[in-house]
Amino acid sequence: MNQENLIAEISDDKIRYVVYEQDEKSEYKIFKKKISENTGIKKGKILDFDYTTKKINEDIKNLEQESDKIFRNISIIINQPEISCTSLSGFKQLNGSKVEKKDLDYILNEAKSSIVKNQEKNSILHILNSSFILDKRKRNKIPINLQGDHLSLHVTFISLPKNNLKNIRALFDSNDLKIDRVISKPLACGIDLLSKNKGAKNFALINFDKEVSSISLYEDSSLVFLKIFPFGTNSIYRDIGQLCSIKENEIRVIMKKLDLTVAESKKNKYVEENLFTESEFKRINTGHLNSIVKARIKEMLDYIFNKNKNLYYANNKIIHVHLFFEDKDILENLGKLFEEFLKIDSTKTQIELLPLNDFSALSGAAELIFKGWDKEAIPVNHRKKSMISGFFERFF
Repeated sequence: MNQENLIAEISDDKIRYVVYEQDEKSEYKIFKKKISENTGIKKGKILDFDYTTKKINEDIKNLEQESDKIFRNISIIINQPEISCTSLSGFKQLNGSKVEKKDLDYILNEAKSSIVKNQEKNSILHILNSSFILDKRKRNKIPINLQGDHLSLHVTFISLPKNNLKNIRALFDSNDLKIDRVISKPLACGIDLLSKNKGAKNFALINFDKEVSSISLYEDSSLVFLKIFPFGTNSIYRDIGQLCSIKENEIRVIMKKLDLTVAESKKNKYVEENLFTESEFKRINTGHLNSIVKARIKEMLDYIFNKNKNLYYANNKIIHVHLFFEDKDILENLGKLFEEFLKIDSTKTQIELLPLNDFSALSGAAELIFKGWDKEAIPVNHRKKSMISGFFERFF
């Protein structure tokens, strides 16, 4: 018997929904999908609780009518800058004995206890395996039943302030929906990429959404670093609008008509009068526009990648950088500048610029929920299972 599962992504001023149909073999496919505008949300956070609750109620009713199902549970994808990422290493002396489940039990509990103690105001969303090391030798899988002297486990924790999580839960509780899982969008996008590129191992994934941006770093196909920033590509439009007193719609047309990626040869070229459809005409040098755009793109990439101290140790390991853009106009018209200002050796590292599919995160979340991910140490949800039983279900 097939089972329908509901997943939603809280984005900037909209919520994306997908109903997945899962069969007895855990295979899944899209049954229904929907994108709903919701002005009660900004940068993935709730601004107007009552309005957002009412809009979600309408969305769920429509999905239930279309699918002829009643939904009681939902999994949520979020992309809030307050999400934090912490990496820890734990170890245990084995003194020549075999690696057993209890040894990993000990290391994981010690690591989690440290996070809970030092991040009292946060709730853990994900606990991920970075690597297993037995006697200074890195292992791709749990070295169960192997003998050794020293076992260490590198773990990555993704967490969110408790109050942020309470607000999300309250939002869906008001619509009689119990949240099964809360999933970080950059992680979901990474899992989607890995599911479609089986050979991907060491890479950086940069998402440029309209209002937020993120970077996630993967080593041996495992997430080891994640950071979400409170700015997106809309900041480019805002900069031009404020400095040149023109509207966003006009800026989009100007970017399509003029090549703003080139400045030196066009210092004396001005924006044509017929491109001013909403604002009063003014003489704007295209070189000036180019300098505004370049300054913003450079600043964004400096924060995200170029001057990000958390990435210094990994620069030589990254062999692929994926840049995804939510705004297709930015990718098409300014993509060259993003590639130009990304400080990386292109002879050693492949750079790929791609549009961000509306449902990429939902696809990755479905892969995580329905099929599991061997890099996830503990699936954090509301099921009444012990921490370690969830961990070992992934491997045994």
